[in-house]
Amino acid sequence: MYLTSLTSNQLTTLVVVFVVSNMIARTPWFQNWLIKKIEGRHKLFSSINSIKGNDEFQQLSFSSKEEILTAINSLHSYAANTLSQNNRRRKLFKLMSWKQQKLCDDIGYTKKLNSIDKGIKSNQQLLTSIANKFTSKYDLSYSDLQSFQSSRKNASSTNYRVIEALSHIVRDWSSSDPKEIEPILNYVKKEINRVIPVAERARTCIIVPGSGTGRLAYEIAKWDSKSSQSLGAVHAVEYSGLMNMVNGFVFDAEEVEKYEIYPYVHTCSNFLDTESQLRVEPFQVNIQKPENLHLHHEDFRKFRLDNSSIFDNIIVVSVFFIDTAENLVDYFDTIQYLTTKTTNNNIKNGYWINVGPLKYGTASQVELNGEEIRKLRKKLGWQDINSKYSIKDSEHENNGLFEYTTDRGSLWQGFYGVCMWNTARKENERKA
Repeated sequence: MYLTSLTSNQLTTLVVVFVVSNMIARTPWFQNWLIKKIEGRHKLFSSINSIKGNDEFQQLSFSSKEEILTAINSLHSYAANTLSQNNRRRKLFKLMSWKQQKLCDDIGYTKKLNSIDKGIKSNQQLLTSIANKFTSKYDLSYSDLQSFQSSRKNASSTNYRVIEALSHIVRDWSSSDPKEIEPILNYVKKEINRVIPVAERARTCIIVPGSGTGRLAYEIAKWDSKSSQSLGAVHAVEYSGLMNMVNGFVFDAEEVEKYEIYPYVHTCSNFLDTESQLRVEPFQVNIQKPENLHLHHEDFRKFRLDNSSIFDNIIVVSVFFIDTAENLVDYFDTIQYLTTKTTNNNIKNGYWINVGPLKYGTASQVELNGEEIRKLRKKLGWQDINSKYSIKDSEHENNGLFEYTTDRGSLWQGFYGVCMWNTARKENERKA
C-alpha cells in the first residue's frame, strides 16, 4: 500500500538506497568495521562492569558511569594532551629557516611558548584536584581508571571538553560579580517576579536544564534567602560529567582552596600581546551550597521531579540551552511534561523562561528559527507573557548582544543576540 503511493522518483531513490546499502553491507571493509565496533563496545562494557567502586557508583546508570570515568581520565590527561599541542607549535617553528627562527626568538616567541607550558601545568593542579575529589567520592582505584582508559580509543579527543570546562569555570566562578551572567539573571528574576507572588515562592520549584558549572542556578537558589523569601527548590540538571563535577567541586571543599587558572593558553590567535594571553584568573572553592539547591547529573529529557506534588508552581529556566538539542521537540516535550498538571502532581501553574541563541549543532534533526519556535509554543499550548528578540529591544545594553565565555581582551569576541520569553501553560489556574 505504501509503495504504490510513492512517485516514480521516490521509488527509484528507495531502490538505489536499498541496493547500495546492501552492497556496502556485504563488503569485507564494512564487515570488519562492524566487528571492530562491536568488539570495542563489548570491551568498554566489560571494563565498566568490572569496576566496583562504592554503592553510590554502582547506583549510577551505565551511561553515567561511562561519563564520570571519561571525565576523570580527561581531567588527569589535560596537561599531557595540551603540552603536546604546544610542542607541535615548536616543531612547526623549526620548519622555518635558522635566520627566521632567530628573529622570532629575539622578540620572545620561544619564551612565550615556555610560559604557556607553565600555565598549562598550573591549570592541571586544579583539574587534578577535581579528578581526585570524585575518584575518592566513588571509591575508584588507579587500576579502575587505567582499565577503563585502555578500553577506549581516541582518549585525547575529549581534551577540548576540559578546555571548555575551564572557560566555564572562569565565566561562572572566577569573579564574585559575573558580568556575563548578570543581565541574564536580572531578566530571569524579573520574569519570575512577574508570574510568582513573593508569598508563593516557597511553593515554587525552578528547574535549570543544561546548568553547566552552576552559577546561574546557585544565584537563583540563594535569591532573597536571608529574608525568608527564597524559592522552594532549584534543580540544576547537567548531563556533562565534567561540568557536573566542577559544580560539585565548588561546593564540596572542606576548607578554602585557591587556584590560579590560565584560561587563554590554549591558542595563540587574536591576542594583543603576551601579557594578555598569560592573564591569570583566580578561582576559590568552599562556597556554601544553598539548602534548596539540588544538583543532578542527568539527561534532561529523562529528568523527573520526585516530589512535584509539594509545589504549586513549576518554572523551567533554560539559558543558552535549547539549541544544543539534537531533537528540539524532545526538549519541548520534557518541559511540557514537567510543567503541566496531571493526576500525579498538584501543579497549579507551569511556566517556561528562556534566554538563548539559536546556534544549532551539526546533527540537529530540526533547525527552527525564532518565529517558528514561537508558533510551535502556541501549537503546544503555551501562552506567551513576554516574548522578544534582544537585538530588537532597546532595553538591553550592547545593542542587545549577550556575551558567552567572551574574552574582552581578545581581537575575537563572542556575542549573541538571544530569544527571550516567559510563557505559561494554557492549563494554569492563574491566567496570564
